Amino acid sequence: MSIGQLKINAIRLVGGLGVLDFLNTCDGRRPGTSLPEVVDKLSSLEDVVHWFFHAGLIDHQEHEQLIQQVRAASWQALPVFRQLIDFRESLYRLLLPVALGQSVDHSALDTLNAVLASSAGQRSLVPTPEGVVWRWHPMDSLEALAQGFIGRLAVQAAALLTSDDLLRLKACATPDCDWLFLDTSKNGRRRWCQMNVCGAKEKAKRAAGHA
Repeated sequence: MSIGQLKINAIRLVGGLGVLDFLNTCDGRRPGTSLPEVVDKLSSLEDVVHWFFHAGLIDHQEHEQLIQQVRAASWQALPVFRQLIDFRESLYRLLLPVALGQSVDHSALDTLNAVLASSAGQRSLVPTPEGVVWRWHPMDSLEALAQGFIGRLAVQAAALLTSDDLLRLKACATPDCDWLFLDTSKNGRRRWCQMNVCGAKEKAKRAAGHA
């Protein structure tokens, strides 16, 4: 396993949904944050491929094939990487206001609708012993990789927006944390993306304030 893959595997998956965990690969872009700069955990298309495997959105065979494909593409992978990051940020602009109980960003919703239409040809219904399921087509080019990855994220985002789970969508209660998550706790009172990270920081701040 490469150092790059080990770095990506260290990213925690706490969102409860793949698309939310993808949004959580960056910090410092939440409005009102006091963080001095944006810190992105993904710096290349190879990082993105590692992350999709880490999150279980592609299998081992796809991961190996796509890593070889990206390495062979060299500098041509950069525009695809930017396309994926731009879509991530569009989804963040769409889902953050929803998590905060604000109105939907219409421009970001338009982008999602456009992506759903353009990536529809990337999957088909196929019969299996368990019944008919959606199956994504092989990603045998950089263009197909972009459409396949973006399509997977778009489908998950659309499913979330149109399901009862949307009521569980929350933003971390720490203003300097960008992360979103589905609150699946029994009492529905989860406040932080990670209790042992953001929760601990907030409790330490309160304790210091009362000292």
